[in-house]
Amino acid sequence: MTEDIGDKVYDLQMQAWRLPEGETQLRLYEEALRLAEQSRNLDLIFPAKLYVASSAGNTGYEEKTMAALAWCVATFEKDEQRFQEYQKRLVSHLKTFLCSVSQYSRITREQIEDLLQQFESLLRRFGYSMRTALYVRMHYARKTGNRLSAIELHDKYVLYPRDNMSSKVEEETEAEFWHAYFLGDFDKAIQSAEEILTANPSSSYVLHNTYTGILRPLAIHKRYEEADQYQKKGYRLIRNNRAFLDRVGQQIAYLVHRERPATAIRMFERHLFWALETHDQTSRFYFYVAAKNLFCSLPQKRPTRKLSLPPSFPLYEESNEYDVAKLIDWLQQQISPLAIAFDQRNGNDYFSREIPAQLKY
Repeated sequence: MTEDIGDKVYDLQMQAWRLPEGETQLRLYEEALRLAEQSRNLDLIFPAKLYVASSAGNTGYEEKTMAALAWCVATFEKDEQRFQEYQKRLVSHLKTFLCSVSQYSRITREQIEDLLQQFESLLRRFGYSMRTALYVRMHYARKTGNRLSAIELHDKYVLYPRDNMSSKVEEETEAEFWHAYFLGDFDKAIQSAEEILTANPSSSYVLHNTYTGILRPLAIHKRYEEADQYQKKGYRLIRNNRAFLDRVGQQIAYLVHRERPATAIRMFERHLFWALETHDQTSRFYFYVAAKNLFCSLPQKRPTRKLSLPPSFPLYEESNEYDVAKLIDWLQQQISPLAIAFDQRNGNDYFSREIPAQLKY
């Protein structure tokens, strides 16, 4: 009986694995978990929980990810020998989730700290360097606007040796870029970005992020010829991938800075439905703030604009004629509660003050 259930669980997981990330994939992994739990066989349940944790995190169901990971950590600690083969997967899943957990305003600082401590405990138990734990904490501090902690954690993490749980060298170089960007050290940010762009990194995410991230530092230094080239290259890389919605927001901000509203508007039209559908609250915030700045920058002598927006947009008009002032008001209505929620969770004004300032230059 258990063998039959095991085959069904495996078949469902393989069906899910072949699908792109999303609701359908998650439902299949959850159905596989339901069958595994019916068997009461922990050897089936444990990996099924890990699959659900990963898929739920990628789909925006952070509560499901947290619950599944918490169960896996507690179960692993009760019988480490039994689940030894999943050791690295468990730690990797925790690391991945902790690097993205800041994007969910509903998760409290206390919950995040509990997860960070569990992560550090596992790293110590398995003999890994504290470099990775400090790296993850630094990443979280930067994403939540905690300047002093980001500096302190950065200075500590670089002192520890690399091991096989460390991020790739190119990913750590990207972290150096964003750390310098966050601190406003644009000379160092450009230097780190140039290291990445000349090294041809194996991780496409590093390249995609860097092409867009370097735009503001180059613009501040008035290196527009390079920046214009990177803008075009960068957008080609990210225009078909929802994971880069925040980078699209940064692209729009650069185009507004360069006084190219027509291109920025086309970008807004193409990617608005991503913002409407995403579970990533931080990315949605970046996109909406940049979009608001775009429409605020338009000449007031034209109170309406022809726009091709998705029918799911709350202000959708079949005529495609939109009142710019109403668009700005709607965007602000989306921005304000997000800024309040993030700032209350993070204990600062990073979302209400600093991120908008980064997107208007």
